[in-house]
Amino acid sequence: MAKNIRFHYLYRDSGNYKKFGHIDFSNPDQLPVEQVRLELEQRLIDRSFFYPETAGIRKFRFHRYCDDYSWYEMENVEEVNCGKCKDTIVEFIKRLENADPGF
Repeated sequence: MAKNIRFHYLYRDSGNYKKFGHIDFSNPDQLPVEQVRLELEQRLIDRSFFYPETAGIRKFRFHRYCDDYSWYEMENVEEVNCGKCKDTIVEFIKRLENADPGF
């Protein structure tokens, strides 16, 4: 069984409260996790940030203040053994590449 890729991310509000999440992607091309990390960083704002809507990630219901930021932050990427995934990591990378940066 090929290992999947788990993309860990977080939302940090203006009060520095954090909410963590992750999403799993299949990796049929068996890309090494370090290559995946580099590919993602090249497509993220300042190599860390992204808008969840354009990345296809559901926003948390954790927005405490009106002036909260609308971007999320990549925390980590790792290989995992898990069940079937909806998308591949290559599809996710392409979504980020085609995403409107919002500024």
